Amino acid sequence: QVFEGERAMTKDNNVLGKFQLEGIPPMPRGVPQIDVTFDIDANGILNVSALEKSTGKEQKITIKNDKGRMSADEIERLVQEAERYKAEDEANKARVEAKNGLENYVFQVKNSINDEKLAGKVSEADKKKVLDAVTSTTQWMDTNQMAEKEEFEEKQKALETIVLPVLQHLSSGGAAPGGGFPAGGFPGAAAGSAEGAGGEEGPKIEEID
Repeated sequence: QVFEGERAMTKDNNVLGKFQLEGIPPMPRGVPQIDVTFDIDANGILNVSALEKSTGKEQKITIKNDKGRMSADEIERLVQEAERYKAEDEANKARVEAKNGLENYVFQVKNSINDEKLAGKVSEADKKKVLDAVTSTTQWMDTNQMAEKEEFEEKQKALETIVLPVLQHLSSGGAAPGGGFPAGGFPGAAAGSAEGAGGEEGPKIEEID
């Protein structure tokens, strides 16, 4: 979807148009790479294209000035609203980012602990402990989609307190000879602390802008 406006959440902006990028085969989460290009010409005609790099699949949409675009007065109204609701928008953005950060971390932990390269390097007891924590966190997220930023952060820290000791055990030589990490590393490996474990780049789940 293509929006215009000044607010942080797409629902508070004006929809210009929408198009569907189809024909992309199933891939692991975070793998598809989509380049979105915006181009506006001298006549105010907006061309938006989306290209999925690995498949070359592409879709475009053209939005003309005479249809769906906002007037100068409407744009001014949106600018004023953006200023009026700035604090609320920033709080919403922070909440969504915390939610997405937790969802990404849960996904990374689950993938890493199930990676075949860790077979024999993590005890069954540790693996069960981590997977139980992942399941519990996922169930909480399913019923608390509108939780506050601090609640998502607390849940991530709670999960990190279970995951990081397993990581530390691996990195301190507690793993079987020839041990190592899955491709991309275990979540939190780069930071080496609970504080940085959730900072990895990952796919965004909920729209912000």
